[in-house]
Amino acid sequence: MQMEQQQHVSKLFVCTAVDCKDEIEEKFERSFINLQQQIAGLSDKEMHDMLSQFVCKDKQHDEISIGFLYIMLTDPGMAPKTYRDITLVSRDGMNVIVSNLTLLVAEKYSKLTEVARRQLIWVLREFVKHQVLSVENVIWNCLRQAGGGDASHRNLFLVESLLDIFIEYRAWLEANPFLVQSTVYSYVRLIEDHANPALISLRQKEVKFTISLIRERFHDIIPLGRDFVRLLQNVARIPEFEQLWRDILYSPKSLHPTFNGIWQLLQIRTSRRFLQCRLLPEMERKLHFLASSVKFGNQKRYQDWFQDKYFATPESHSLRSDLIRFIINVIHPTNDMLCSDIIPRWAIIGWLISSCTNPIASANAKLSLFYDWLFFDPAKDNIMNIEPGILVMYHSIRNHPFVSSTLLDFLCRITKNFYVKHEDKIRMGVYNSLKLILDKQVIPNLQPLFESPKLDRELRNLIRENFREFVSSAANLTQPVYPTPLPIPGQIVKKDADQRMLHGENFDMAGTVFATNIGSVVSLVDEDNKMAIPPSEREIEGIFSEQDVESLGRNNKNDENTDDDDDLPLSKVRLKEKPKVELAEAIAESFESFITKRNSFTWESFLKDFRSLPASAFDEFQLSYVISNTVLILRETLPQQNIFSESKTDEKFLAKSISYPIYGLFRFLYENDDKSKKPFQTMLSEICERIPETGFLLLYFMKIHCKLQTRKNAQLSYQFKTTVYRQICDATDDKVGNCLVRDLDLLEKENTTIYLWLLPDIYREFKSIATNNTELLRITLRCIDAKNVRDIIYSVAQGKLTIFKQDGLIDCIRESLDYETYEQFCLWQLVQAHDVPLKTIQDLLPELEAANHPEALSHFLLLLKNEEPTNEIIRLMLSREAKSRGDPFVTSALRFWCQRYEEKLSEIIASLLTSKYPSSSPNKRKRPSKGSSVASSTPSADQVLNHLEHYRRSCRHGTGTGLYVHDMMQRALQSAYSHSNESTKKQFSDLFALAAEDEVTAVGRRGGSGRGRKQPVSKKDANNHNTGNKKNSEIIKTIYSSDENSSEEDWSKQKPTQAAKKRKKVSNESD
Repeated sequence: MQMEQQQHVSKLFVCTAVDCKDEIEEKFERSFINLQQQIAGLSDKEMHDMLSQFVCKDKQHDEISIGFLYIMLTDPGMAPKTYRDITLVSRDGMNVIVSNLTLLVAEKYSKLTEVARRQLIWVLREFVKHQVLSVENVIWNCLRQAGGGDASHRNLFLVESLLDIFIEYRAWLEANPFLVQSTVYSYVRLIEDHANPALISLRQKEVKFTISLIRERFHDIIPLGRDFVRLLQNVARIPEFEQLWRDILYSPKSLHPTFNGIWQLLQIRTSRRFLQCRLLPEMERKLHFLASSVKFGNQKRYQDWFQDKYFATPESHSLRSDLIRFIINVIHPTNDMLCSDIIPRWAIIGWLISSCTNPIASANAKLSLFYDWLFFDPAKDNIMNIEPGILVMYHSIRNHPFVSSTLLDFLCRITKNFYVKHEDKIRMGVYNSLKLILDKQVIPNLQPLFESPKLDRELRNLIRENFREFVSSAANLTQPVYPTPLPIPGQIVKKDADQRMLHGENFDMAGTVFATNIGSVVSLVDEDNKMAIPPSEREIEGIFSEQDVESLGRNNKNDENTDDDDDLPLSKVRLKEKPKVELAEAIAESFESFITKRNSFTWESFLKDFRSLPASAFDEFQLSYVISNTVLILRETLPQQNIFSESKTDEKFLAKSISYPIYGLFRFLYENDDKSKKPFQTMLSEICERIPETGFLLLYFMKIHCKLQTRKNAQLSYQFKTTVYRQICDATDDKVGNCLVRDLDLLEKENTTIYLWLLPDIYREFKSIATNNTELLRITLRCIDAKNVRDIIYSVAQGKLTIFKQDGLIDCIRESLDYETYEQFCLWQLVQAHDVPLKTIQDLLPELEAANHPEALSHFLLLLKNEEPTNEIIRLMLSREAKSRGDPFVTSALRFWCQRYEEKLSEIIASLLTSKYPSSSPNKRKRPSKGSSVASSTPSADQVLNHLEHYRRSCRHGTGTGLYVHDMMQRALQSAYSHSNESTKKQFSDLFALAAEDEVTAVGRRGGSGRGRKQPVSKKDANNHNTGNKKNSEIIKTIYSSDENSSEEDWSKQKPTQAAKKRKKVSNESD
């Protein structure tokens, strides 16, 4: 019976050896077997009569119905006859069959055999054809099994089969509005994945069916809401959908009399059931498990499994948007779960976004995250729909600032460019989202995110422009180094957009610009076609030249209404103000000239006058007035882009790059070394505080200045004036080392190429500070690639750059052990380029762990291969902790050295082992030397024996065992044996078995005194001694090898040498 039962199961389900049958599988199997037993050998008439009696009982009716369903799904030949039989005996209109088939599809579709899948489609077609009640539930669950992001043959078969049923029985489909909505939503989503030319016929069939269904049943489509619009954006390039977009945007009434346009759709929140239907039931269960049962910090293995299972193909990237929308709108954890250590939703979403490598899918994923923000209404929308977006950014800013930066940039741009006609409404939605987030204390405040120093300059300006209500006024005054970008008039952008459309460039004819084609902004064009191109940096650079932007700025300045200062930025209000305060005569004229002309010449003239004035020449208000206007002009005269020279050799570009007023300050400090008065120091402090880039701009200036001066007069050698930089450090009231690291960190983030260009000069001019500086080293390692490493090594080889010195290098390497793998490999390349001797860093050997420090161990082993074994190196190596499986690092080094320095290595280890035990003579005791230290007491005897034991186990067929046969090692092992307790003898019994017992030891074990010198050995005794060694050799061979031939061949080379040494020793003693 069991064999027959297993055979029947295999017809319906694909089972493996580890799969256990659950309740559903057992129910189908049991019902089929019972049905077979009842109808075996009966004619059709007898079977119908008998079953008609049986089905009167509910339990038997259910079993018979499920049994017939089993036959229809597993036997294509019997399926038509079985379907006729079930129609005759069914008492409930096939309700039991439909409900069990729904359960089977929802829970076990992935385990159905290929035959069962095909028969399932046949059964559905028959049910739809005969309009069986509730069959739409089975169809809906089948639609869920047609997964997105899956272009496998199995999935495509299901997609096309369901499509054929819908086309053939269109009237039946249209009678069910919910199924129409689910079908349209699913197929619009699936069409996106079928862009492969091999699927063109299927895609065309899908497009034709979906478009006709949308147009004919548009009143049913309207409730799909805003997520339906999101899906339509991804297929807008298809001609049929392009025309649909035109109608939605420009003639909405043609689709349905009650339809008022796309904003009507965007205001409707999409039902959870439609978001749910785009996830496989199996996938939904795993997401629920991840979000409700996995502790934060333990999620990696589940994420890796999920990644391998569902994101293994290129098409699968589109699935991320479906998952994010499902997590945001469907998975709403309780308060208890929010307070627990379960992995939060934002962490799952952050993983989905950060692990996406496809730029199109990444942009769509970001849109999915912020989609509800754009239309958020606190009166009717749930805060749980916007909570993940803010938490992803808030928690990523510290350790993953790139994730927060890209999301903030996307939010700023999408707010302005998603739908320009209703930009005010979208901006209000985002404002409502942020306000409710603060009101409900989802996060304490927005300042750590919006004003983080880890955000770049352009992004901070963009945040201030879009979310000025949530940025503190202090940040507006002190944070920006450069003025905010000039606004781009909509008329000019519109004109350029029109030109692109006329020339047929990459612009959607339906008036739609999508994230799938131009970066990370999704835009909708309004009915009047007054839509701006998404303001990505590349797009703006393509539209305007530098002169265009300047002319726009002038036009805007002329058009401004300057009567009301409340409408102007603070910087422009200050520039409008004329110096109404009375200044000292010495600076009044030069200061007026500077704030008018704003160039380096007038700036340096003012500095000459200002520098010598004492504190008594100003009152507090006058000094504040001068400094605030000075800082403002210095900041605004810096270029917003291309702050550094385009060329490192062309004098014209180099000179131009240091021609701005702030460099005039550096030039002035270069030429005036004497101590300044207090007002000048105060101004210098304010400049450094309000313009954080001052430090690295000075370093850049000193490089260019020296380069240009050297070219003018090649006979003189111009060096950095580090005293000028020290003045800047004094102005900030910080140490030079701290300032140098801070400034170089900012420089690397601003321009990595310039940072690496300055690096040799930094290490030369600030040698005592930069050499072995771990913070500066980490900045370098995080930004270099293979070519940069090569260039740095070239500089080291030429003597232009010295990053390390021997003293203190070990602390530098010790701190680098926590770096990323690539950073550590680069570090060791640089260490190797400096020809650092091993003795400088060898004390690190006992600290390295095989599991946590593979990079350092690999490079140490390569260094050891170029060294001979010494007492200190061996002591440090054997001081390493030996795990249960040994230390492969020690074993590898010993085996390598055994090939070249076997005898020397054996003597060193034997001497080290012997030193761990007292002298063999009981009357002689060694006093500990005064110079002995704690370090010299390591390794312990057990550590040495442990490493020797693991080394012994690593030997195969006798190779490498010569280490144990040398005289000193033999005596050391004998001494270790005689001084060990029973547990140690038992633990290292195989190792001690390698030691040959000499007479003294043997006698001592029998109770002899063992005192005095060893008596002369006779020839007979010598022969016996050699015979003993030979026996020990046999023991070693037995322990190490199961192959007699290979063992004998190895030992044949070693035994004559040992025998010769023994004979020579015996002969000398006899004489």
